[in-house]
Amino acid sequence: MTISEMAGKLKLPRDTIKRRLLRAGCKPITQEALYTEDDFEKICNVPPVGRPKKTTETSAEKPKEKPKKTKK
Repeated sequence: MTISEMAGKLKLPRDTIKRRLLRAGCKPITQEALYTEDDFEKICNVPPVGRPKKTTETSAEKPKEKPKKTKK
């Protein structure tokens, strides 16, 4: 299976497939970069790498403001 075939099945860019294969330690069988079905299975369910998505805070989670001190 080639990188292009894997990219088509997973609907991901070719560069993403290349990086996942490198991280998984998979090496191509031939010089034309053929990989086994087992290598494909290794990268199918890899979670995305990077920063987590920003979550919005709800009003219950926001800390309450401290009361202001008054001058005496």
